[in-house]
Amino acid sequence: MLMKRHPANPILTRDPDRPWEAGSVLNGTVVRGTDGTIHMLYRATNGVEFGTAGEYVSSIGIADSTDGVQFVRRAEPLIVPDRPYEVGLGCEDPRVVFLDGEYYIYYTAVEGTPPDIKVRIALATSPDLRTITKHGVVGPKGAPSKAATLFPEPVGGRYLWFFTWCSDTPGAAILHTVFDDLDAVRTPPPGHVAAAVDDYDNSAVLIPGDRVEPAKVRVRRGPELGAPPIRTDAGWLFFYCNSDSEIEPEWQISAALLDLEEPWRVIAKSPAALITPETVEELDGVVNRVTFPSGALVIDGTVHLYYGSGDQGICLATCDLDELLEYLARHPVKGNGACVG
Repeated sequence: MLMKRHPANPILTRDPDRPWEAGSVLNGTVVRGTDGTIHMLYRATNGVEFGTAGEYVSSIGIADSTDGVQFVRRAEPLIVPDRPYEVGLGCEDPRVVFLDGEYYIYYTAVEGTPPDIKVRIALATSPDLRTITKHGVVGPKGAPSKAATLFPEPVGGRYLWFFTWCSDTPGAAILHTVFDDLDAVRTPPPGHVAAAVDDYDNSAVLIPGDRVEPAKVRVRRGPELGAPPIRTDAGWLFFYCNSDSEIEPEWQISAALLDLEEPWRVIAKSPAALITPETVEELDGVVNRVTFPSGALVIDGTVHLYYGSGDQGICLATCDLDELLEYLARHPVKGNGACVG
């Protein structure tokens, strides 16, 4: 097995003594601070049943680590639902990168309560991961969208943004757009993101497709963005949640290698999922059969991949970076168009 689960899993679980994270913690994303500290932002739910309308709420917590394994969580959440576009189910599933002296935090803002909800991508920034400035909804407004990230450095002098469009549907896909400057990132020009959706044929990076081509298995849910990409000499290393099928409904983890200069081009990808639900925590949880990638770092040549397990805890899997890159290199992707994920 290329990816090895850490023996300390789950490395972060709910805290019943803190009401805001008494229900579950999941989907941790990581970033290295200016002093070398590893910060994990994660989704936390209160101790209320999901079906309890108006009471079940998610916030975004934060924990700090020196080794990427043992995290010390802060007493209060970093981001709480206090804007109209967040009031309802709250703030979910963050992704964070550090750019030009600021942390850019994308998260899912869920307004309303089931079945009448709006699932949209929101942005917050912070100079220090203590004070937060919210910039509102920055993703597509016409369809459910979530799971977005900037690349951690400019590409060709511009800022590249990946996002998941039509999330949690058979048509879900990972699309991209670029911004000329960080002002445009914080306040996307009118119609800019919508134009990326309209230009699907050129903006799509990973698209839904049959998991087993000869069998023509019906897709239940298309691919979803996982961890912010990591730059390597071989290309951008990108973990994502691959499509699943109606006969195999589970959240799995795959990896792709993206072209360094044109990262919207997939140049290699794992032929099968690297991680599938196997442990008790992954198979039987708040949501069953879930291994969902949300953060990754390379520490001393070892990839640290953080993922949600059963929507109830945060786990860690590791592997040697060179071995993973060699494995991906053996499975190149032909063509320049969008790749089935």
